[in-house]
Amino acid sequence: MAKIEPGMEAMLDMYFFETNSLLEQLDEILLRTEQANAFESDDIKEIFRIMHTIKGSSAMMGFDNLSVLAHKAEDMFFVIRENPDVITDVSFVYDLVFQVSDSYKAQIEAIQNNIGGEYEQMDFDELTDKLIKARDKLNSEASGEAAPAADAAPAASSGSAPAPAGGSDKVSVRVFFEDGCQMENLRAFLLINTIREECSFLEFFPEDVETNAESSKEIVEHGFLITFSANDDRDYILKQIETALNVQSYEVVSGNDAAPAAAAAAPKAEIPPEPVQELKTEKPAPAPKAPAKAQPTNQPTDQSIEKAQAAVAVANANAAAQQAGGNAQKQSLISVNLAKLDALHDIVGEIITTESMVISNPDLEGLELESFNKAARDLRKLTSELQDTVMSIRMVPLAGVFQKMNRIVRDMRKKLNKDVEFVMEGEDTEVDKSIVDSLQDPIMHLVRNCMDHGIEDDVNDRIYAGKPEKGTLTLSAQNASGEVIITISDDGVGIDPDKIMAKAKRMNLLTKPESEYTEKEIQNMILLPGFSTNEQVTEFSGRGVGMDVVKANVEKCNGTIIVDSKKGVGTNFIIKIPLTLAIIDGMEITVGGLVFTVPISTIRESFKVEPDQILRDTGGNEMIMIRGVCYPILRMHEKFGIETEVTDLMDGILLLVETDNKSICIFADRLIGEQQVVVKPFPKYLSRYDIKSEGLSGCTIMGDGSISLIIDTNTLIG
Repeated sequence: MAKIEPGMEAMLDMYFFETNSLLEQLDEILLRTEQANAFESDDIKEIFRIMHTIKGSSAMMGFDNLSVLAHKAEDMFFVIRENPDVITDVSFVYDLVFQVSDSYKAQIEAIQNNIGGEYEQMDFDELTDKLIKARDKLNSEASGEAAPAADAAPAASSGSAPAPAGGSDKVSVRVFFEDGCQMENLRAFLLINTIREECSFLEFFPEDVETNAESSKEIVEHGFLITFSANDDRDYILKQIETALNVQSYEVVSGNDAAPAAAAAAPKAEIPPEPVQELKTEKPAPAPKAPAKAQPTNQPTDQSIEKAQAAVAVANANAAAQQAGGNAQKQSLISVNLAKLDALHDIVGEIITTESMVISNPDLEGLELESFNKAARDLRKLTSELQDTVMSIRMVPLAGVFQKMNRIVRDMRKKLNKDVEFVMEGEDTEVDKSIVDSLQDPIMHLVRNCMDHGIEDDVNDRIYAGKPEKGTLTLSAQNASGEVIITISDDGVGIDPDKIMAKAKRMNLLTKPESEYTEKEIQNMILLPGFSTNEQVTEFSGRGVGMDVVKANVEKCNGTIIVDSKKGVGTNFIIKIPLTLAIIDGMEITVGGLVFTVPISTIRESFKVEPDQILRDTGGNEMIMIRGVCYPILRMHEKFGIETEVTDLMDGILLLVETDNKSICIFADRLIGEQQVVVKPFPKYLSRYDIKSEGLSGCTIMGDGSISLIIDTNTLIG
């Protein structure tokens, strides 16, 4: 077991956010390039930069196993970056890097689940060995392609240099940092720490770079002298020096005689945030003083590395700001803890409730308060704008969730040996952050279901049915009248009603005679707990715990899921969810002594009843004719057993509500008016009564302090 290092707790959230963002970016690059079956130069540089950044931040946080893992992946891509043509078979590279990404995510999740305590430090030795072997393999292939003879000295542009005179295996290198990069002593300290593990002998001058800020002046004037013997590959260490952050140039020296310039360091465009500068020719330097030996056993502490990295980060920011100049426009973006946004959201909700209580105060009834009413209207406008602003802050695109599904499809495509094209549409659609978090699991289960159950196992079955050999799985999202509609569809075998019914009978799930079930009802049986059409449990399905989880999570978001399938054609899973859960525009109605709130987004119209509009169907149920269309009537006082004096349809009011292409007319005593309300969940002790199944989604506090019940039209109509 391992523990988070003291003092690092405050930085954890930022580390998690940045690392997860980089890993998602890594997956996106890998998925895109895998489809093209080739790495572009920019993609290789970007992956190298991602691994370099993750390695540094993980080392700073004290997550040594993660730092080593990223370091080995970085080493492999260093070879690929320097020799792009070395990759003849890219598949093994993708598999390795995907394993690295998955391992990182698993370890980060373990750390997140045990913040403040111990966490299990995963063993990545097997994976790091694979990365080392892959690096060595690529290195050997690159060496085999080299044109010069074995005894020939490498060209100056290769970044290596002749060995020092006298046949010694020690190499002395003088390093110059970029002009104006600041804190050269700490940059030198971090450079030493980078190459230390690769050296059997290491000494440097100035020797007190970690503790003496004045050594920066010596480094600027004369360079930073490093003398080392490599454990294995001297050229590899020289490459690490060459590509280190803010290194402008270096030269190999022997004793007091400067050898010809070995190489100019490569531009650092691929490793931000350091500013990119044009490389200059090597600076002439006087003979160095006798270097002080750095004992290999004197390893720098993690705390000293952390301080150095933090100081360098500040220097980088200052240098970048100076280079950008005073006229450059900055991008004003900050990361905010979601808990703070939740608190702000709750406060806005309370402000709206309090505003309603003030304006509707019974003490104000009958008073002529023109100025007060004008101020109240202005306040209503401001609170509405405040609510819209807070809601917009919480709105995030679905692209992050959609991109993760791309990875799932990729893995299942390989494991199930199915040729499937994954299409994403409307990934820029925005919903509340809390809803996005709740949607990831349902969408994942549905995508897996389409890949496993939907797309045919045998391509010949598709050809026989007149379909393209390649299957299509589509994930789309769109806004529609205050809701977000997410559709997961495939062009596979569809749902066989006979097979579903037979399974339901064996499991004793039928609640009415078999003949009374419609095709839609049969299809929706797959959402029941424990239901699965797979006879054998596989890696992806067969346990019957997926689809009921989908339904439960969607209902937590006050949403609905619809199954629409046609045998032999394909299946559509349609999820409808509100844009936000907390604040809604509602129409208040009274039934007896109770007040109900109906979401305005579901109301099509309200009207008084004319006697000639009332009809009855063959079952004696009340219907109303509106513009040639008949709608059923639901009397609210009968539905909820409320005593009221308004029982004649002519005396009350009807509201035509519509959802999921189903409509009904709600009969109430009277309309109070439109009101913006804050949705509150029912107390937990009421959960045993299953109130939501009766058509109520929550409650809200009225301006006079009374409670109004919020109607869930989806359940009420269903």
